[in-house]
Amino acid sequence: MKNKKSYLKILLTGLILMGLTNCAFEKKKDTLQHMEQLEQDEKLVVQLAELEIDPNQLEPYLELLEEGIRTSVRTEPGVLSFYAMTHKEQPNKITIVEIYASQEAYSKHIKSPHFLKYKSSTLKMVTSLKLTSTLPVVFAAKN
Repeated sequence: MKNKKSYLKILLTGLILMGLTNCAFEKKKDTLQHMEQLEQDEKLVVQLAELEIDPNQLEPYLELLEEGIRTSVRTEPGVLSFYAMTHKEQPNKITIVEIYASQEAYSKHIKSPHFLKYKSSTLKMVTSLKLTSTLPVVFAAKN
């Protein structure tokens, strides 16, 4: 990619739009109502991942990240959304918000073939990883 900032902007825009438009729960339920119900039932699993990537490996890392996220959201019913962002001043610092329908969905996700591929392929690219489990307070979005 000739222009890294342009690539990152396109990638992140795509990831955010994918997360907003590809949340496929049950066809008859409105996405936001379903998420609100999971939030009220205290079933949602929301995790924050903060990563630092070897700057020399950033482009291949982002390609693997995009592939893993798109596959997870498309193929795993319990994976509700991923939001991956880079820091403006340090694009090799990445923050990912992961939202799962339940603990069971999260457990299945980390055992999925595409996640294991992502994890093993990026192991030497990631120089730092911090995972934080969170408790949802309130989520709101427009359809």
